[in-house]
Amino acid sequence: MSTRWFFSSARIGAGATATGQALPTSVRFGRDVDGRHEEPSVAGPTLSLAGPGDVYGFDRSMVLREDPPPGTPDVPENVLAGVELAHADLPWLLSTGTAATPEGPVPQPWIALVVLADDEAAPPRDAHPLPVLTAPAAALPPPGERWAWAHVEARLPDTVVDAGDARRLVEQGLRAHSAEVVARLLCPRRLAPDRGWIAAVVPATAAGRDAGLDAAPGAAATSDAWPIAGRDTVDLPVYHWWTFRTGPAGTFQELAHRLRFRPAAEAGLGGRTIDVGRRRPPEMAVGPAEVTLDGALRAPGSAAPEAWTDPAVRDLFRAVVRARLDAPAHRRTDVTSTGDGDGGGAGDEGRPPEPAEAPPADRDVAAVAPPLYGSHHTGRQTVPDEADSWLTTLNLEVRRRVAAALGARYVQLEQEFLMARAWEQVGEIRRANQLLAAGELAAAAAERAQRKHLDRLPLAELVTLLAPAGGRVRLSAGDAAAAPTTTLAALLASAHDEVPAGAAGTSFTRLTRRNGAPARRARRTAGGAPQDAPAPEPVLVQGLRRMGVMGDDAPDAGLPGELRDRISPTRLQLLRLADRIPADFWTDRAETDDRPLRPIMAHPRFTVPIAEEILARWPDWALPGIGTLPPDSVTLLETNPEFVAALLVGLNHEFNRELLWREFPTDQRGTPFARFWPGDGADAEEIALWPPESPLGSSLRTGGQGDLVMLVRAELLRRFPGTALHAVRGVGGRLPADFDGVPATPLALDESTVLYLFPGLDETRARAEDWFFVFREPMHGTRFGFDSGKQPAPLTSWADLAWSAVGTAPLACVRLDPAPPAPKPPPSDVAQWGRDAADMARIAFQRPFQLAFRATTLLQA
Repeated sequence: MSTRWFFSSARIGAGATATGQALPTSVRFGRDVDGRHEEPSVAGPTLSLAGPGDVYGFDRSMVLREDPPPGTPDVPENVLAGVELAHADLPWLLSTGTAATPEGPVPQPWIALVVLADDEAAPPRDAHPLPVLTAPAAALPPPGERWAWAHVEARLPDTVVDAGDARRLVEQGLRAHSAEVVARLLCPRRLAPDRGWIAAVVPATAAGRDAGLDAAPGAAATSDAWPIAGRDTVDLPVYHWWTFRTGPAGTFQELAHRLRFRPAAEAGLGGRTIDVGRRRPPEMAVGPAEVTLDGALRAPGSAAPEAWTDPAVRDLFRAVVRARLDAPAHRRTDVTSTGDGDGGGAGDEGRPPEPAEAPPADRDVAAVAPPLYGSHHTGRQTVPDEADSWLTTLNLEVRRRVAAALGARYVQLEQEFLMARAWEQVGEIRRANQLLAAGELAAAAAERAQRKHLDRLPLAELVTLLAPAGGRVRLSAGDAAAAPTTTLAALLASAHDEVPAGAAGTSFTRLTRRNGAPARRARRTAGGAPQDAPAPEPVLVQGLRRMGVMGDDAPDAGLPGELRDRISPTRLQLLRLADRIPADFWTDRAETDDRPLRPIMAHPRFTVPIAEEILARWPDWALPGIGTLPPDSVTLLETNPEFVAALLVGLNHEFNRELLWREFPTDQRGTPFARFWPGDGADAEEIALWPPESPLGSSLRTGGQGDLVMLVRAELLRRFPGTALHAVRGVGGRLPADFDGVPATPLALDESTVLYLFPGLDETRARAEDWFFVFREPMHGTRFGFDSGKQPAPLTSWADLAWSAVGTAPLACVRLDPAPPAPKPPPSDVAQWGRDAADMARIAFQRPFQLAFRATTLLQA
């Protein structure tokens, strides 16, 4: 952390010891005489330093910041224009004269900042060597008091508390051109509202003026650049300039004091009533009834079950809706419309329906029904019987189906844009799925061929068949449960004591086959053994059995089963495609899966906060009654988790259907839209992971609790669009002396209407911890000026000094004499009006104005 220090001037080098432009010189040397050390000084010539009449200005890179910033269209009229300079000694570098102040003589700056209205002077015109501004002398600040409006600002560590230490650090920063030490020029002219302005850095001496105008020098270096005797205007060369404009009358403080709190119910926010007594398409009415719909925002503590004017009509309506939502599932399973126990059903008018004698011929047409929101994510095709299930609430309550329909409608309106962004995200998934489909087809075909030709081969023939590729067939070296540590070729090579060399070769197999010439000759020699006599076990099999790599009880165990596993087409395709499709999804797939080469199911991810879209398209559905909030109003609301959850389910449900229609690789269970409110992170996890028995909204980030939101509609926000709102925990029922607070997340609805969101702060916590909501004036740098409006009596701090007490009318310049009344009792910094430039900076320094509302007061209103 750092502390702001102000100093009246800064000079280093030769200029710090010069008198005007004269720099006396001397030489000091040391000598030892008779044991005495002496350091006599010898006077040298007097040098002449460069002055303001010898230069044409300074490099534009010296300007760090202009305030107000160039081109600003609505500056408050109570501020003083200023300019910051990178070299903190620049305003006094070429000073030739001094001014008498209560603290003693101080150097007069050789440059000054002037501000003129655009109807008082034209912008600087091009000239040589500098642009020239023709200014009315009466609009320029008093040149003799310019020392009071030039100062040095330093940001020093909090550990620095001594003025002497601070001065030494400033001198070090000055020599190093530190960014923490800057010079500032202020113009003491009071601005008027709704005017254009020209701010310019000009020479403050006549010598500098003449040099910039390329005129013959005719005035002393210490003479002021204005006024000029006998003239109402003065031509001033310009070193740097910019323009800005003040806005309509009204400062941040004045506009903030106009804000009035209005309870949401009093302002007509949070609910709207609709007629639900007639269904569509036109049928027999279920009865006259109305229901209140809520929105994404509601009044704090107003959560309640869906309210119908006639509970009987509500029950009848829900029975009809349930029957229609369940109808497609019942048709598919040839179940009568009375239901199968999973959701039940009712007739069109709530009466027990007659059993269907036979399913219709064209079930697809007969099964058309309203959408069962969430069915793709949960796998449920009927409305659950559990009344507290989020799926039941979402599909049977009118207000929740309306929210889900809003999400679906957004997808329908933006489907082309959304699909274009989805295809951009899918990347190489389509190509990967093509490879997986080809690999799955190849594996299936190879599996059939292997089953036909290889499964019936005995072990000896299988080993012989695989012998040419034996170096690539990995085995477990006698233990089928162990990890492969050898190859088939190595196994056979190591079995020379049990298996004759070449026993696995095709020549040996041909030589020893059952109907070969050696076998027939052996039978004749043996007396003509019958053709159907059992053949002796092959030598290869005998040797492998003695090695223990196969058993007698389970012929397919050990080596035979392992060989067949190693040449499994699915396993080989998995290995092949894993090399061609490098991705992390392979860790979730195994050869034992039903479809290990199934397509990659993915869904795009959209991080845009859907609340911005809903509020822009359907503000009255997101917050019923929002258009009735009067200007300069503040109201406290809370987020509605049930509405948000319902809308997100409907949004994702409809978009997954669109993905399926566009042949996007998805299983319709993803959650492409997980963010509703702006801020960090998602509002919802994957909908497919929501516990089926949980209430609607409980699976959101807030856990079913609503976060507090402040809705502000005021001219203040239009004039000061960067207005910040912080939540601050109180101490003893009051704001702490120093605080930063938790910044709100703003959501602008228009130029003058903003929602301020407080993630993690709900009504219970706000009451228990006594939070405050604090509006803070947007300030992007150090600013100076005086308050508008009436001067508070008594004045207790210079921070509350108003223009009315300074005694300066609009378009006039501040005068050091007479001084305004000082605060009583004197403030701790004991700054005095007109004592030096540092004190003037402390007095005119503007702290951000803050206006606080106490949460408990707002919640009880």
